[in-house]
Amino acid sequence: MEEFDLLVIAWCAFALFCGGLIKGTLGVGTPLLTVPLMALALPAQMAVILMAVPVVVANIWQALKAGSLHAAAARFWPVFIAILVGSYAGVAILARIDERALLMVVGAVVIAAAILQGSSYRLNLSPSLEKPSGVLFGLASGLVGGLSSMFGPMLIIYLVSIPGLDKERFVATISFLYIACVVPWVIMLWWFGILDHDLVVLSGLATIPVVLGLFVGEVLRKRVSDARFQKMVLVVLLVSGGAMLWRALV
Repeated sequence: MEEFDLLVIAWCAFALFCGGLIKGTLGVGTPLLTVPLMALALPAQMAVILMAVPVVVANIWQALKAGSLHAAAARFWPVFIAILVGSYAGVAILARIDERALLMVVGAVVIAAAILQGSSYRLNLSPSLEKPSGVLFGLASGLVGGLSSMFGPMLIIYLVSIPGLDKERFVATISFLYIACVVPWVIMLWWFGILDHDLVVLSGLATIPVVLGLFVGEVLRKRVSDARFQKMVLVVLLVSGGAMLWRALV
């Protein structure tokens, strides 16, 4: 039993490190990779909850480096409000959802995000559609994120669909929205009684491999082409998402 526990801890540490690695290299993607991998060894709900502290730390880290948060907040505040509403609904469902159903939902989200990210199809939102579309994407992001800690896919699809949003403004905006997502999400987890003292401690410890991954990812960003690394991420996402669906169905 102790050997099994050590294997589980080692696997989860590896998954968390990989999540930090992707975050440091691409700026996004920590829960998308980490939650499915940890859910192979832990109950799905616990895998989600353990991301509480790491996602806050990782996104504050990214936001402090990005800057220009005031402009992002002024432009995208409707998305922020929509995320709060969706997050409340998602966390309320998480408190009651069956583990098999959660695995199905998260696995499907991971696979869909990987397929969309790898496809050539892109939305192209006009200025008049930016705010109403942002509310819809914000609600969807909050709902999925409240359930799984994966706020990123819907936000990424939305932001890459806005013409003229250059790399620096993209990073600043996604940083602001991530903080707007994850801080209220953690508070809601505590409010609903899902996140207790022991899980806060474990989640804090889970931050260590994520931060190590962030450091290594920032080094790799200078040495590995984005295209090659993104292809590797897509493969891992598809495999991990498929594994979650398989676990839910067997």
